[in-house]
Amino acid sequence: MADRPQAAPVPEALHAPAVPAAVRPAGAAGSVTVREYGTRYLRISVRYHGDARFSWLRVPGPAHDRPQTAPSPAAGLALRRVDAAVADAGAGAGRGARLALGERAAASESGERGGVVYRVPGAVSVARLLPSGDDTAYRLSVRALADLGRTLRQLHDVPWEFAEPAPPHHGVGRLLAWISGAAPDGEGARLRALAHDRLGARLWTRLTDWAVAAQEPPGRGGAVLLHGAPSTGWLVPSPAGDHSVLLTGEEVTGGDPALDLGWVLGELHELRSAAARGLGAAGQGPPVDYPAAARALLASYLRKEDAAAAVEALPPGTARAATLRLAVHMRDFASFVGWHEDLRRYADLLAEALDAEGAPTLRW
Repeated sequence: MADRPQAAPVPEALHAPAVPAAVRPAGAAGSVTVREYGTRYLRISVRYHGDARFSWLRVPGPAHDRPQTAPSPAAGLALRRVDAAVADAGAGAGRGARLALGERAAASESGERGGVVYRVPGAVSVARLLPSGDDTAYRLSVRALADLGRTLRQLHDVPWEFAEPAPPHHGVGRLLAWISGAAPDGEGARLRALAHDRLGARLWTRLTDWAVAAQEPPGRGGAVLLHGAPSTGWLVPSPAGDHSVLLTGEEVTGGDPALDLGWVLGELHELRSAAARGLGAAGQGPPVDYPAAARALLASYLRKEDAAAAVEALPPGTARAATLRLAVHMRDFASFVGWHEDLRRYADLLAEALDAEGAPTLRW
């Protein structure tokens, strides 16, 4: 499947994954577009510029409802410091993912709607590589997820002590608009009626309460620097085998670290569950060891070798955040891509996670 633009995610299970024969076009001269994909919320264009240099341009689609904003100067400085620390750590076993900070795209690149461009060393994200069935792609993906865990932990070591308040979490904000019926969603409204019916009043109330709580300032420990939407679609391995890169900037905020970690775990849980239930391409494609991928992320984040035995060390609320991520992903697909009958079974998956207080998302 095409990589998911995470401001408007597209469920991997609904599209066939594919890996290009080469992630560096042989003999390409100058700048050439090698991939294009997206939704009504966001369009992504990947261009090759020679010498293993790529740019990822993210341009708002017709359903995009907010400006693409850069982090505040203070938050941007903190991000650059984290990236410098990652770079200083080298490219060995203890490396992290470098932060590719977005830049406002020139009009010649993005046209009238503007856009944000990221400079990265690869053309394909983990969202496309992980489920491909290719052994090399899988190893690159697992290593990139380990890199991601280390970098998220470094981000979360930075308290949000900047003069400006943290922006709202965009993903949770979209979910709350959908729950309340405030968003003019089209097929999203159809999904809302279906989900309300399948969840029932008790679980719908639980979903609402969790989403509201996720937008409130954290309690003990205070807010920390958050990526805001970490995911396999934002994570780009380097084909050369050095640092992976995490596209960073548009969603940056401050809050509970559980939101970042849960966002990735919820995505991996969805992929695993879709494969097990035969949903879309995930259920028909090659088997993928999603638990090993999740454990690589957790071990790096927790700084523990045995991540499976350390779930209790995760930030409180991680399971709830992972469950919210399931709901946001469903909502975004219906609203920005369209209807798919598999959404009925995704609603059941969400109900199961809610009923179990999110526990299935942490069983790796």
